[in-house]
Amino acid sequence: MNIDCKTDAAVDALVAGLRRCNALDRVCVGAFSDSRIARLRSTLGEALCTALGPRETALLRYGRPRRAAGNAAQVPVRQGPLHVTTPAFVERAHALGIAVHVWTIDEPVEIQRLLDLGVDGVMTDKPYVLREVFEARGVWH
Repeated sequence: MNIDCKTDAAVDALVAGLRRCNALDRVCVGAFSDSRIARLRSTLGEALCTALGPRETALLRYGRPRRAAGNAAQVPVRQGPLHVTTPAFVERAHALGIAVHVWTIDEPVEIQRLLDLGVDGVMTDKPYVLREVFEARGVWH
C-alpha cells in the first residue's frame, strides 16, 4: 500500500497510525517534501519503506545518482516538457537498488509500455485496467 503524506500536520498522525497497526513493513510512504520524508525516516527508522524526496529524485533524473535513503522513485512519465520515466532513469534507479513506481497511468497501452520499460509499480485511478493488463501478461495472482 502506498501512502502520500500530504502535509506536515499529518506526520504525527501517520506515525501513530503506522505504529498502532504495526504496518511499517506493509506500506511505502511518499511526500512532495524532502523535510517531511526526512522526518518520517528519522522517526520510524529504516524499517519504513519511503519514496525518494524531490531532491533525491532530481539527482537521479539528471544523471547524478547516489544511493538515496528511499526505496522507490515515485514519478510521473513526464513533468511538463521533461520526460522523467526514461530508459536511462529506470536503469540508474535499478543500479542503485531503487524501485520505480509511475503515476498516474490509466491507459492500457501506456501501462504495457512502462512495464516493458522495466518499471516496478504503476499507480492508477483505474485498477480494473491494470488488472486486465496483468491478466493478459499472465502475471495477475
